Amino acid sequence: MSTDLQSDVIRISKEEATSSHVDDLLKRQMSLRGEPGVTRDRGKKWYYQNWFVLMVVGALGAFTAWAINAPFYDDHLYLQGTIASIDLDKYQGLAAKLNIRGETIYVLPTTWEIEKGGAEHRLDLDSLRVGENVGAYVSYVEGKDQTEGLPVASFIVRSPPAQAGDSAKVSLEQLQGRHRVAGLLLFPLVAGFIGLFVGAADGLICRLPRRALLCGAVGLVVGLVGGFVCDIAAEIAYAPLTQLAMKQSKEPAFGLSTLGFVIQVFGRALAWGMVGVATGLGQGIALRSKRLLIYGLLGGVIGGLLGGMLFDPIDQILLGPHKPSAHWSRLVGLTVIGLSVGAMIGIVELLARDTWLRMTQGPLSGKEFILFKDVMNVGASPRSDIYLFNDPQVAADHAVIRSVGDECEIEARGATHPVLLNNNGVRRARLRHGDTVTIGRTTFVFQRRRG
Repeated sequence: MSTDLQSDVIRISKEEATSSHVDDLLKRQMSLRGEPGVTRDRGKKWYYQNWFVLMVVGALGAFTAWAINAPFYDDHLYLQGTIASIDLDKYQGLAAKLNIRGETIYVLPTTWEIEKGGAEHRLDLDSLRVGENVGAYVSYVEGKDQTEGLPVASFIVRSPPAQAGDSAKVSLEQLQGRHRVAGLLLFPLVAGFIGLFVGAADGLICRLPRRALLCGAVGLVVGLVGGFVCDIAAEIAYAPLTQLAMKQSKEPAFGLSTLGFVIQVFGRALAWGMVGVATGLGQGIALRSKRLLIYGLLGGVIGGLLGGMLFDPIDQILLGPHKPSAHWSRLVGLTVIGLSVGAMIGIVELLARDTWLRMTQGPLSGKEFILFKDVMNVGASPRSDIYLFNDPQVAADHAVIRSVGDECEIEARGATHPVLLNNNGVRRARLRHGDTVTIGRTTFVFQRRRG
């Protein structure tokens, strides 16, 4: 009889008892009993996905930069007044000279006319009259001797509305100075405000104002300074390509050939790719995380390249080549650049991350927290790397997650505030893919990249 009883004994080794298969069976039983954990895991929420959040805030950052810069940046300098004289004698291949408000404006055979109703067509020089009130959209073009810039009218506006304020007194020289300063600030402003919004986003979502201010401020400063530095490099790369693109067309001021357009797109993509270097570094620098720094660097460059590549096609689709101002197409183009930079930072982070926690129960259910440092503090303190707010069951310094080689382990900070691993209290334990970690009323699933 005793022999039969001994033969019925089932022996379970330590390795079998601690295997992931046992954990899977326990989770399945929890689910069948309706206990928290598996049944409450509602998966990812699209509005908490980092690529989506950063895409939105990147676009908002670029829009803000455009709104600040737009009033001062003009594609053409606009001068309005009465024609004092008309000289039809050709000068360096130009058709005529107009004197408006004491300024000499040169007119090309390709200058366009904008009628009072908005219709556009080639300008008929014989229709111009001394004493007529006109507006001129002017650009400075080098003469054949390349010794001076000549103010050449791209568009002549017939019967324009009266100018308000001091606009009617501003000279071409003053307009040109304002244009140069605004152009110099464009890249740094875009890089700085994308850096500000992208850097502050995660802190705002996690209700960490200190982190949001720190990362946002660092993102703004790095973007502004890096934007200036990268602007110099971008100009070195962009200017020759733009000149080459212009040479591909007989009338470069009014549209590029197909080859010229391709060269222009490539040049702008290269320039914005360089500027993108400075847009995603803020959070990595502020949090002293090498991983976030690399994610931001790669995402910023790729996003800048993509956004710059789309800029000119969007400009052509929205308004076409014959327009005095590209304010609205620039708005869309810069917003797409911000959108691309933010999205690519999030996507690079998504593809390159190694380990992360996904909140399945809690105030930010569905959000994923990347383990971006070797030591991550979890608790109710706003200084925690993972902040669990409004939960009386969570201590200020509740737990710590450490990277140990290729593995991660979690450790409870104190005996009075437990950490549950797969619903079992632990003092210190190694984390495996699929483990549930419960701290107070919040539950996470630990995940790691396969292979």
